[in-house]
Amino acid sequence: MKVLIEFGSPPGGASFDAVWIIDTPENCAWFDKEVDRIDANSAVFKDASDPLAIIWNVFEHHPNWAEILVRGAVLTPDIEQGVRPDAAVSSEGSAEFRLTRP
Repeated sequence: MKVLIEFGSPPGGASFDAVWIIDTPENCAWFDKEVDRIDANSAVFKDASDPLAIIWNVFEHHPNWAEILVRGAVLTPDIEQGVRPDAAVSSEGSAEFRLTRP
């Protein structure tokens, strides 16, 4: 399962099985339009202050995840250490990183 965690604007382009997206009017409109296409455990979240907590929520709600793309959040040493040994992390840019099963 591929999961997107989006801290910024509505997702575009790539296809994901599940989407966790921050609560903004634009994102909620996107979510409402796509809700029948994405996994039922997808979510709109209100608090973007702790990306690691959101990642762990995704781990709990999607135990069969294979890849998680996090957009709009900076990869910090706390996040990188906090997901081990459950995930390997690779940076995709200044505010984007990918988690994969080790």
